[in-house]
Amino acid sequence: MTESWADAARRIGHYFDDHLSRHGQAPAALDYGSWASQQARFEVIASALNVAGKRVLDVGCGLAHLQAFLAGRFGAFSYTGVDLSAGMVEAARRRQPSLDVRLLDILADDPGGPYDLVVANGIFYLLGDDAPGRMQRLVSRLYHLSAKAVAFTSLSTWVDSMAPGEFHADPAATLAFCRTLTPRVVLRHDYLPHDFAVFLYRP
Repeated sequence: MTESWADAARRIGHYFDDHLSRHGQAPAALDYGSWASQQARFEVIASALNVAGKRVLDVGCGLAHLQAFLAGRFGAFSYTGVDLSAGMVEAARRRQPSLDVRLLDILADDPGGPYDLVVANGIFYLLGDDAPGRMQRLVSRLYHLSAKAVAFTSLSTWVDSMAPGEFHADPAATLAFCRTLTPRVVLRHDYLPHDFAVFLYRP
């Protein structure tokens, strides 16, 4: 039987709940190999989006580390983080009680807004059944929630090996899909060997 999106969302949330309970706030809780790989993704996002004074939605926010990184780089901005993991949301709220962090599925729920910029860092690799189609639905939703631009990162098929059970997206196919949403797109595949980023800008 094909897994429904509601079941997939619960599975992903429980996956990160379990990682957080086992690893605390170490990189492994977020499924990063190291803080350096997280930093590399944050750097490439910051290179394309100046968040100063903007309204930002962080989808799959985890512990909201991206907010702290961007605030250190750009200064004040309005931040909302959403995640499928109740544990991550609770831990993010404990880390920074003033932040707006919510347990929310953007394909099922309304995150409010409007948002100038929407960011999704590494949210696609556990999508399971019909991962390419689910990725397209998520990217479409990210774009429609944004007033100005979207940035997302993903594991790439342009690698020598892929971990079993993890979805790697084809960068060329992803870019072609994004061009159906807007002609103003940028692909970056130069910051980590197994990763790529795409930026979509509204005309």
